[in-house]
Amino acid sequence: MVSSVISTGQSSHGKSSHKKGQESSGKSSGKDEKKKGKPDGTSDSYTTVCMTIFVFRGAPDAYYKRHVLIYFTSPDSPEFHETVHVQRENDASPWMVDRVHGQKDWDLTATYLSHVNAGAVLVHSGQEMVPVDIVAATPVEGREQDSGWNCQNFVLEGLQRIMYYGFQTQEWYDSVEEELTSQLLEGAIA
Repeated sequence: MVSSVISTGQSSHGKSSHKKGQESSGKSSGKDEKKKGKPDGTSDSYTTVCMTIFVFRGAPDAYYKRHVLIYFTSPDSPEFHETVHVQRENDASPWMVDRVHGQKDWDLTATYLSHVNAGAVLVHSGQEMVPVDIVAATPVEGREQDSGWNCQNFVLEGLQRIMYYGFQTQEWYDSVEEELTSQLLEGAIA
């Protein structure tokens, strides 16, 4: 299934972040539906899958208590909306991967702070769930033993997996990690 993934090759040049009160259109640059010629003269259809990382206030609002999730959409498939994140009941509970299907207005929630546009990848049409499944498969078992591991690590490890499977580059990952870190630290209590 991984061989069906085509990287957009986007780096930080296409990434931006937004804070509460700013608009994010979610629109693409007009390169949404891709047709690539194959040696036999036929063509394949590709779909753009966009990734947005949302950042929410913590309690207390220290950077390491801020919650993050990753939201997948596609301008080529308006009904495609998938969210992946981890949660747990308390500090001793195991982490659980939570997948939310359907459109969500995460930026309208009371604790929303900002978001980072984490770029896009191309997949063969009909394979939109591949990057979602890769992030959701990020291991969480036994992570409750690591007091420093949290939802932020989950999302970053998921992005590393996106890179590992050929969706994106190290430059892309470094840029998204830097922007997410900046958003997590901005305005947080010490």
